[in-house]
Amino acid sequence: MAKHKTGAAKHSSDYRDRQKEEAERLGIEKVFFNMPEGIKTAMAAEIKRHGYHQVQELWQDLALSWIAQDPEERARRLERPDAPAFYISPKLARQFELKSMAELRRYPRDDIIRPKVQPSSHEEGSHRIVLC
Repeated sequence: MAKHKTGAAKHSSDYRDRQKEEAERLGIEKVFFNMPEGIKTAMAAEIKRHGYHQVQELWQDLALSWIAQDPEERARRLERPDAPAFYISPKLARQFELKSMAELRRYPRDDIIRPKVQPSSHEEGSHRIVLC
């Protein structure tokens, strides 16, 4: 004998069917993926901070802003730096030197040995530090 659904169960089943049909009509699909706990916590904080009510709203806005970027910008953001491609900007180098010199002044008996700086052949205007 086949089981008959109660009125509430039939209503729930019909509702899920209507939701599924509506999602298909709109081209909406569910996406599931695993996420580290730290990222999930950070995303929850951003949801609250920016006034979103559901994580889905934030993910949709992130996806739309991603799509709106130039292809070159998307490619740049997807690049993952590796050790040989590591680059220290002149500004960062100056900041490091200023803070290093300030630290060294705190200990006047320490020796300061300046590195020899040679122009780099691969980039005009940049320098290469040679450690002795």
